[in-house]
Amino acid sequence: MQAVQPMSGFRLLEHTADIGIEAWGPTQSNLFEQAALGLRHLLVGTSQVTHNQQHQVHLDAEDAGELLVAWLNEIIFLFETQNLIPGEFRVERTNENELRAVIHAEPYTPERHVVEHQVKAATYHQLSLEQGSDGWHARIYLDL
Repeated sequence: MQAVQPMSGFRLLEHTADIGIEAWGPTQSNLFEQAALGLRHLLVGTSQVTHNQQHQVHLDAEDAGELLVAWLNEIIFLFETQNLIPGEFRVERTNENELRAVIHAEPYTPERHVVEHQVKAATYHQLSLEQGSDGWHARIYLDL
């Protein structure tokens, strides 16, 4: 008997020097949220986040794959430059070329947050993003 895959989620993919995220969801917005949750897990594992700050995100790109890379790189940028630990993600709108979202976060505190991986960037290496009859699926690799 084959296990039933949930409607949305993510899993981490082992790679020689990097690490990947495979994400899926019934909608493109949900897929982007799941990919962001996968990145959050890589950054800080199960550290608790109080969500006391909101960061509005508006991104434009040539296609949905480029948009996914830009979305994850925006989260990495906030983590690296503003020391914000992402907690929750609400993708309000996404299509082939545009994303509008809210990232709920809190400032990094060494006493409360454990950094699991130093992620440099989301990459185009083996990037895949497609819509199928059962929803959206993506695979993206991150440079550590």
